[in-house]
Amino acid sequence: MDRLFLRVYLHIFAGVLIAGLAARAFVIPRINAQLARNLEVSLAVPVGLMAELFEARYREHGDFGGPAEEASKRFGVPVALIPQARTPLDAEGAERLARGQVIREGPVFASMLYARIEGTNHVLQVGPLPLMFPLGGARGGALLLLFVGGLSLGIFALLRPVRRQLLDLRRTAEALGRGELGARAQVGSRDVIGALSAAVNHMGAELQRSITLRDELLHNTSHELRAPSQRLHFSLALAREASEPDAREQAFDRVERSLSELDALIDELLTYARLKAHGARKEARVDVRPVLAALCETLTLLPHKAVLAAPGPDEEPLVVRVEARLIERATSNLILNALRHANSRVQVSLSREGRAIHIHVDDDGPGIPLAERERIFEPFHRLDDERHGFGLGLAIVHRIAEVHGGSVRALGSALGGARFTLSFPA
Repeated sequence: MDRLFLRVYLHIFAGVLIAGLAARAFVIPRINAQLARNLEVSLAVPVGLMAELFEARYREHGDFGGPAEEASKRFGVPVALIPQARTPLDAEGAERLARGQVIREGPVFASMLYARIEGTNHVLQVGPLPLMFPLGGARGGALLLLFVGGLSLGIFALLRPVRRQLLDLRRTAEALGRGELGARAQVGSRDVIGALSAAVNHMGAELQRSITLRDELLHNTSHELRAPSQRLHFSLALAREASEPDAREQAFDRVERSLSELDALIDELLTYARLKAHGARKEARVDVRPVLAALCETLTLLPHKAVLAAPGPDEEPLVVRVEARLIERATSNLILNALRHANSRVQVSLSREGRAIHIHVDDDGPGIPLAERERIFEPFHRLDDERHGFGLGLAIVHRIAEVHGGSVRALGSALGGARFTLSFPA
């Protein structure tokens, strides 16, 4: 963790260093050039006036006398009169000097100014000017140290809570890895670290829930497998002890029924387990209306005490992003469940609400108590008065809806019994 923040510091300082080098290579030369032009323009008038004073002195007395030394003492700037041939000017500067302009030469902070004295072969030289670079020497070093210190304190103040949150996240992840599924990270902010903490907490909650459900599923599975297994042992013992062929045949019939029950239970368990890892196929699209019509037509032919009413014909297609076999499996489970509990009527209907397609299965049976309407979709959960099946049919319906972004709800029906509403996005 500390290496991470050390790398952050090094990257920031490297960025500052690169920015400084880039400024020295590209920005400071432009600033110096502009400063040089400003110096030349702003000092052209006083230097030109000084050159005219020397020119007047030369016309009046034929020499320059001592004004150069006096000017140097008065203004604190070196002033000298030199032959024009000794000026370090290039051709362009010499041409400008000949036209009577004041010329600046040399480094910006050691500038030399030159002005031609008319009627002589001498040039007035002023400088080097006593200009000081503001960031030079000890002052520049102190400013640099203050900048680095301030930047370091700012980075430390910025990254300290981030470091604390990341350490808390690491402790939480390590605790989850050790099996402490109740460990949670503190969500102290709404930034990306806070979002990551919330995601880790959600992951921990889902992991805890999944393991709890897995343990419960294993417990319930072992319980469900025990009953047919015990009946198998009992039937085999009867078959061994039977002396009459008819008694032996009845025992073997019970063995076959127990094996068929085991096969059906294993098939339901495998279906539920496969759906747990099943992902919604993006290309899967099916119109639920003909699928339900065919399913209801098939189930109507089976002997039931209740009448099954299928949805009426309609031209409007109701397309959902689910495989046809899964729609058929989920709706078949709901209809068969309704037919088992209905007194005389089961009604299947369809509706659209926004971008959702709803499949409704109503019956006129005893209904589902309000306290059981959520738990009824849990694996192996049965109502107190229910003794048939394995308790996986509605759990499979819930899993099919879940993996496709849909939902299933148990409600009260206008027929007096239960209503199951299976919803999928269109």
